[in-house]
Amino acid sequence: MTRSSRRDIGVFQRKDRAGWWVQVFINGRAKTFKCDTKSQAVALHGKLRAEIRERRFFPEQFSQKKQDVTLRTWIRRVLEANTNRGWRNDKSYGKRWSLLLGQRLIRELTPEDIRRVQSAMRAHRVKREALRAQGKKVVGRGPADSTINRHLTFLSAVLNRAKREGLIDRNPCEGIRRFPEVRKTRFLTDAELIHLKNVMLPEHWAMVALAIETGLRREEQFGLRWDCVDFENAVLTIPLPKGGKTRHVPLTPWAIAILRGNTSFLTSAYVYPGHNGPHQPLDASTFAKKTFKRYLRQAGIQGVSWHKLRHTAASRRVMAGVDLVTVKEFLGHADIQTTMRYSHLAPGHLQSAIMKGSLGPTLTTAQTKGPETEDQKGEAMQPLDYMVRPAGIEPATLSLEG
Repeated sequence: MTRSSRRDIGVFQRKDRAGWWVQVFINGRAKTFKCDTKSQAVALHGKLRAEIRERRFFPEQFSQKKQDVTLRTWIRRVLEANTNRGWRNDKSYGKRWSLLLGQRLIRELTPEDIRRVQSAMRAHRVKREALRAQGKKVVGRGPADSTINRHLTFLSAVLNRAKREGLIDRNPCEGIRRFPEVRKTRFLTDAELIHLKNVMLPEHWAMVALAIETGLRREEQFGLRWDCVDFENAVLTIPLPKGGKTRHVPLTPWAIAILRGNTSFLTSAYVYPGHNGPHQPLDASTFAKKTFKRYLRQAGIQGVSWHKLRHTAASRRVMAGVDLVTVKEFLGHADIQTTMRYSHLAPGHLQSAIMKGSLGPTLTTAQTKGPETEDQKGEAMQPLDYMVRPAGIEPATLSLEG
């Protein structure tokens, strides 16, 4: 490759090809053009350099109107084309970021700006917890660490899309660490289920029982249609689950009995029709926050939401001896790591391992022998026992040779 003078850097010849070549760089991307003569290449190179400076080359990338987009405007554009099933949560996250940093241009956002918001959200919760500890009445608890992490994940996804479309060169969320989350697998025990059944109406208890029998997510169960129920093959078809792939849930005989006892198929296409008419499903959020919460208070059960019924469905299978891979398919998890949160409930999963080093058998054996006399101690004493060695280090094995 032969280049021209330093003044015309970007104009060169190739040994394997005839003619002259012009190369310019825009945002790290190279664009190459071919010319017949050197004079044509020099002229084209100057023209391209001028167009780049005036932002007339690659106008879809260098348009000032497209470059100067505020975070609020970009979040609104992303949410308009949102196909995620959790769009309600995304809308809430977008509203929070629009209030905090909505007026900032996305190309001017820095990691420090996002860290500042992250710390402020956590400080807001800590302050409320301190006031509540002092006995003061405080409305709301503030965002938990897991909620702050979800906000950051949403913003990172929004800015990654802006990066793919050439609006920004780097995602400012990259490198920002999430807060550690304390995960607790809360599930309902048999006693709690009995108390809950005693305070609930039969039709409402049937909804809780079906959630435990099938392990469906809340939106999947309340949006279930009768055409997705196959009684002959004992299977439910979930067309648009959280992962976006159709999955099939096997039905137990009790789940089939619960569904057959529901007479809504006579008036509605939904298994649980809404109060405003049979053409709409029952509002899952309203039922879970008002009706189900009221039953939990009457039964004296705390720390339980409707999603804990899904945990209960998984926990009961694991404790009954079902392997984690089968539970993963049953729940529709995309990653086995999500199912591993139930691994500690598997019978004998760690119990047999930790019992091998337990102190109990050693102490039990020592107590059955009884105290030794001085003569017994002298007879049992070996010369090797007089040697002093560091604690926790076994003595070297004596050789039998010779």
